[in-house]
Amino acid sequence: MSRIALMLYSVRKASAEDFEATLRQVAALGFEGVELFDLHGHEPEVVAGWLQELGLVAVGRHAQLETIETQLDELAAEAEALGWRRLVISWVDPAKLDDATLARIGKAASATAARGLELGYHNHDAEIEQGFLARLPAGVFLELDAGWAWYAGADPIAFLGRGPLLHVKDFRVRGEPSFCPVGDGAVGFESIVPEAARDGVEWLIVEQDEPVGTEIDDARRSIAAVITMLGEVA
Repeated sequence: MSRIALMLYSVRKASAEDFEATLRQVAALGFEGVELFDLHGHEPEVVAGWLQELGLVAVGRHAQLETIETQLDELAAEAEALGWRRLVISWVDPAKLDDATLARIGKAASATAARGLELGYHNHDAEIEQGFLARLPAGVFLELDAGWAWYAGADPIAFLGRGPLLHVKDFRVRGEPSFCPVGDGAVGFESIVPEAARDGVEWLIVEQDEPVGTEIDDARRSIAAVITMLGEVA
């Protein structure tokens, strides 16, 4: 059965103010894992201690492609301390979804693999619209953002099977950044979540780019909805 994690970008303001307290709140909501993007000034060993105490799994780490190219040694050391093995390219400028960027991603994948890590790619709407995901180098898994795929007019279910991580992000309508807790929007996760679980997705990662209420309250609404949706898996 798929497990549920939170992309900590969803609670970035709270995390910047008090990272430890925020992790404790996330664990108390019932999340089993977290996806990292920033340690907010804390040493990896300190964060690792918090995660271990709280029973939270570090399921992966987002970073810019340029960061992966220039700071891979530091990222590998962080991975060793925190236990994550999946490093995900978080965003690429839509104007640079070209052959040169694909070559860079291929080199980054080789360098990442040499350090015992896996490289993934997290999409937004532009990659769907430009057909970029079909051109990703071999060995790079897709961390599908189902919300952005839907936003771009695609059926997210058609992209399942290309990676172990799935971002669960809801929008109220297409065409504007109408972020909302999972289940409150129009993406259709009541169908996507059970299908992803049946397809073998390991982690359903809740993400909300901008809060509607407070960050933690929105995360609470989202995990409750995803738990209900997983209950529909036959």
